[in-house]
Amino acid sequence: MSNRKYLSKMTGILLAGMLLCAGMTVLAAPSIQGDTELTVTADETVSAEYTITNDEAMESVSLTLSYDKDALTYMSGSGGDNFSGNGGNGSVTLQSRPQSETASFSVRFKSKEEGSTEVKILSCTAVVDGTEVDLLSGGAVSGGEDEEDEEHEDEGKRASFVIDERTFYLHSPESLEDFDAVHMDIQGIDSRVLKHVSLDVYVIRLYSDNGSYRDNFVYDPEKGTVIPFVQMRSGNDTVIFLEPDEDVHIPVRYSRVDMGWGPKYTIPALHHVIIDGVDEIPDDTDHYLVYGINQDGEKAWYCYDYDKDSLQLFDDVAYQGEQNYILELEEKELGLRADGYEQVERYNRDMGRRLYMILFLVIFIVVLLNLVVLMYLRMRKMQMPDPEDEEDIEDGKKSSPGAFVTGNLEENETDFQEPEEKPEEEDEEERDIDLEIIDLDDLEDDD
Repeated sequence: MSNRKYLSKMTGILLAGMLLCAGMTVLAAPSIQGDTELTVTADETVSAEYTITNDEAMESVSLTLSYDKDALTYMSGSGGDNFSGNGGNGSVTLQSRPQSETASFSVRFKSKEEGSTEVKILSCTAVVDGTEVDLLSGGAVSGGEDEEDEEHEDEGKRASFVIDERTFYLHSPESLEDFDAVHMDIQGIDSRVLKHVSLDVYVIRLYSDNGSYRDNFVYDPEKGTVIPFVQMRSGNDTVIFLEPDEDVHIPVRYSRVDMGWGPKYTIPALHHVIIDGVDEIPDDTDHYLVYGINQDGEKAWYCYDYDKDSLQLFDDVAYQGEQNYILELEEKELGLRADGYEQVERYNRDMGRRLYMILFLVIFIVVLLNLVVLMYLRMRKMQMPDPEDEEDIEDGKKSSPGAFVTGNLEENETDFQEPEEKPEEEDEEERDIDLEIIDLDDLEDDD
């Protein structure tokens, strides 16, 4: 009986252990969990979370999503160490280097309309022990004979490009719609590239030196330069971004800039500037002009709204007319400012002249007053009597005829005084001198 109990107990332990191992195997197997359906309202910002697990440490992880661009607009992404991500036009690519069994990503969208929308997981790959593994299927990624041959090629035999101080090497491209694989000489090396079926556009695939960045780029055979491959819809046109030529027309009030494209790359573009005197100040909008080519081979500038991730043809004619009108207004304003400055300068000149005239008149009046005072003092000095005359006056002598009477006037006195009588002696002498005495008796004898 005890043996049976012992056997039953051991059997239960073994079964429990087997189940536990099976459960651990299930949990450790590659798995991808995340949001595949979002319910949103208009103009709402929503987040989608994704968690990737594997039974072995993942050196790098790449997750590709697709979304309805008519319902959602890609805003940003995040996740883990060495994260990189970009999105737009209905697809999102997220990458990181977790160096662990788990990787997490988060994507932010802005809804355009109310309702439910689907976010699909297109692919998810990871590098485990140097081998790229498809986490959706659990098997290794096979790239065909060309890809297998590449694994044995030395990086020195590949064309290379330096992008943002990081070296990228050319690899065999993946297939793209409306593109055919061709061979062409790149940096003296026969390389496999993709060429558009109707356009003179070439696409190459570049891997970063550490293998974490693997993206498509538009290659310019004439200049030997590359820019990130971006293909967007603008109305009924499909536009591929290109690097603008040096001689391409640049609209007024725009200057060349490097527009950030995701966390990894930049795209040559134009940004509107405000003229402040001689300085060009970029405005604070997220509107850029990017150069592109449509399916008909027509090259033009397109207005790209970074926030809304939308693209529309730039109407250069209407913009030029508007700028001409603005320039006319500015010229008028400058003319008015010049007239105002001239009037201010004229006023300052006139006021200066007036001040000089006023100062001259003040000085003239002061000098004139001084002259008047001096003349008055001199005339008064001339009217003062001689000391001898003053003595005669003190002795009671009469003033000579025509002499001025000077001195202080007492109360009820005037300048008009009766001349003093001369002494009798003086009168007699004067009469003796002036009058002749005639004897009347002598006059009778004569008769």
